[in-house]
Amino acid sequence: MKFLKQILDFYIHSSLHVALAIASLVGVTTYSLKIEQFENNVFLVFFGTLIGYNFLKYLQPILHGTFKIKNHKTLIFITLFSICAAGYLFFQLLFSAQILLIMLFLLVCFYPLIRKLGWLKIFWVGFCVTEITVHFPLVTHQMELSTFVLLAFKRFFIVIALLIPFEIYDSKLDAPTLQTLPQRFGIVAAKIIGYTMIGLFLLFDFLNNSLGFINISIATISIAAINFSSINRNHYYTSFWVESIPILWLFLYIIDSNTTFY
Repeated sequence: MKFLKQILDFYIHSSLHVALAIASLVGVTTYSLKIEQFENNVFLVFFGTLIGYNFLKYLQPILHGTFKIKNHKTLIFITLFSICAAGYLFFQLLFSAQILLIMLFLLVCFYPLIRKLGWLKIFWVGFCVTEITVHFPLVTHQMELSTFVLLAFKRFFIVIALLIPFEIYDSKLDAPTLQTLPQRFGIVAAKIIGYTMIGLFLLFDFLNNSLGFINISIATISIAAINFSSINRNHYYTSFWVESIPILWLFLYIIDSNTTFY
C-alpha cells in the first residue's frame, strides 16, 4: 500500500497527471469538432505542460540550492525526455502554431508575477489553458475563427469552474496578502462563481446546438467537485480527483465515437 502511495505521489508531483489532464482537453476539442490526425497535438501539449509545470514548480528550489539532483533523478529524466520530445514535435508544426506556442510559453514564464494579482490570477490561468487547448489545435488545422470563438468561451468557463476547488484548498496555504478569490470574496462566493461558470458553459453549449449527454455529465460532475471542495480536503482531492475530470471528459468522447488514438 505504501509503495502504491509513493507511485501516486510521484505521478502527481512530477506533473504527469496535470499534463495528462491538459492534453485531454486538447483531445476533447478535436473529438468535439471531429478533427482527424490530432495525436501529435495531444502529445506536444502533454510534454509541453509537463515541462512548464516542472519549470514553475522547481525553479525556486533550484535557484535557492535546495533542489537535490540525487533525490530527483527520475523527475529530471522525465523532464529532459519531455524537452526532447516537445522539441521534435514543435518543429513539425505550421509556423503560425509555433508562434502561438512561443507566445504562450512567455506567458507561462510570467506566472510568478501574475500570481501576485490575487483573484485575477485564476482568469489568467483560464485564458492560458483555453489558448493551448482550443486555439492551438484549431490553428494547427487552420480552422475558421468563428469556430474558435464560441468554443473558447465554453472552455474558458469550464476551466475557471474546475480551478475553484484548487483556489479553495490553496486559500489556507496562500499568504493573506495574495487576496485570491476565496480569500477576498469568501468560499461560498467562490463556489457561486464556479456554479455560474458552469451555467454559462451549458448556456453557450445550448446556443451552439451541441448540448448533449457528455457535456451535461461533465458539468454535473464539476458542480459536485465544487460543492464538496473545502480547505480541509487533502491535496489528493484536487491534485488527483478534480484534475481527472478532463481525462474522464476525453474518455467519454472516445467511448461515444467508438474510436481510439491508434
